[in-house]
Amino acid sequence: MKQGPRIYNLFPLLAGPIKDWVRHLDRIAALGCDWVYVNPFHYPGFSGSLYAIKDYYRLHPLLAEEGEDQDALLRHFTEAAAERGLQVMMDLVVNHTGKDALLTEAHPGWYRRDAQGELYSPRAVDPDDPDKVTIWGDLAALDYDDPAQRPAQIAYWADYLRHYLQLGFTGFRCDAAYQVPAEVWRELIAAAREHTAGAVFAAETLGCTTEQVTALDPCGFDYFFNSVKWWDGRADWLLDQYELYRPIAPTIGFPENHDTPRLR
Repeated sequence: MKQGPRIYNLFPLLAGPIKDWVRHLDRIAALGCDWVYVNPFHYPGFSGSLYAIKDYYRLHPLLAEEGEDQDALLRHFTEAAAERGLQVMMDLVVNHTGKDALLTEAHPGWYRRDAQGELYSPRAVDPDDPDKVTIWGDLAALDYDDPAQRPAQIAYWADYLRHYLQLGFTGFRCDAAYQVPAEVWRELIAAAREHTAGAVFAAETLGCTTEQVTALDPCGFDYFFNSVKWWDGRADWLLDQYELYRPIAPTIGFPENHDTPRLR
């Protein structure tokens, strides 16, 4: 039986400059992990959030010194990981960008707009209280519904994937995967695997509806993330989720992530 991935989350701002990441690899391998997952390491927008990316091809200023070869830093890390039997997974954030991202000026037609024509910020409604709405004002939602714009959007992200595959990344955690149309995912995953056979795609689907999960069935995802962290060990809902996901893809459970409190 094929063993599932055993993933260590290396949080960039805790780990420090990329040149120092290698010193964690022996410990990670000794824990029995075979993947290292790294949250966004790109240049952030005005909020400083790692998930509000401003420049997808430039590193966070705390992770590299001015004048360093940024691609070489990442390639050195992935090569060092491979020497220890570790593959490296990065976040793939293509459902939104930072509100001040370079793409908002280069391709303003790629974005969703509100009634006033301004960039639309993603939001989430509390399923237990519809009056509670969280709005991420530092983010701008991408819009893939315009058939005139979609080919260029797909081409841009396909080039982006190829760039990081060339640097040695072999896996992608797809942030809020259910917010991107299945047709887009299908083409992006195919483009990545044409470049690197066996590239792994794990869909982050936490908090989405049954319909949003099943819509991702034809995309080719290797894994979904399940909600076992919030299970009390008795309720039926986790088994219901397991039955829903199982025909589509295996699932990955986790004890904590960047959105939850640390366990220790």
